[in-house]
Amino acid sequence: MLLTDSFSARTTAYTNTVECNDAVYQDFVQQFEKIPFLVEHRQHIETHQLGYGGPAFHYMWYLILSHWVSQIETPKFLEIGVFKGQMISLWALIARQHRWSIEISAISPLQGNPLPTSKWSRRWKNLINPQFVEEIKAGNFYPEEDYRAAIHQLFQTFDLDLEKIRLIQGYSNDATVLESVEGEQFSVIYVDGDHTFKGVESDIHNYASKLQPNGFLVMDDASYYVPGTAFWKGHEPVSRACEIIPSLGFINILNMGHNRIYQRVG
Repeated sequence: MLLTDSFSARTTAYTNTVECNDAVYQDFVQQFEKIPFLVEHRQHIETHQLGYGGPAFHYMWYLILSHWVSQIETPKFLEIGVFKGQMISLWALIARQHRWSIEISAISPLQGNPLPTSKWSRRWKNLINPQFVEEIKAGNFYPEEDYRAAIHQLFQTFDLDLEKIRLIQGYSNDATVLESVEGEQFSVIYVDGDHTFKGVESDIHNYASKLQPNGFLVMDDASYYVPGTAFWKGHEPVSRACEIIPSLGFINILNMGHNRIYQRVG
């Protein structure tokens, strides 16, 4: 498929209104359906429960990658919060499909964060531990699984090379993780890690400065206060934490579903 749409055209026409946000989301779903390899990837993700989101986000990322490979020779992408590899495999798949050169890095603990198995333990923590309550509301609990194996299998399914991905094991606020990306500049950073207010705020403070001028900070589950009726809007603590982003030298250039895209002022 010859891509005639562009990310720049979308942001130029964008206004943060109910009508525009609903129209963008619905149109991205329709555009997604015209691209078979995106459909195949998303269907596999849904069938095997390898990620969240929806079809519209696949098309959003298609436009973002297309934009950046037209700007610089090899844009660098970073994901915070990998889960089972939906996003990094999508980026790799789009790049391979068009023979685009990109560098992909990803930060993940590669382990679960399971809820206590005892019903009484959960009730007790609900009463005495506000952090536990916030993490439940934020969806921060995941079963204990072999996440590395799940990512490896997903890459194998689409004949993608996981060895080309820089997979950094750890939490995004770990000192060793921060040291591993110190001094780097990325074209795009996608934040989808800890969904508590403090966790999101920490990721913003630690990573927003690692974007190159005009780079994109893409915040997941962040549209709680964004006008619109056609899409799920994400989590309130995430959205509230994003309110600091403009003060760090960013402008909000597009909102698509529960994703918000900010551009670093160059």
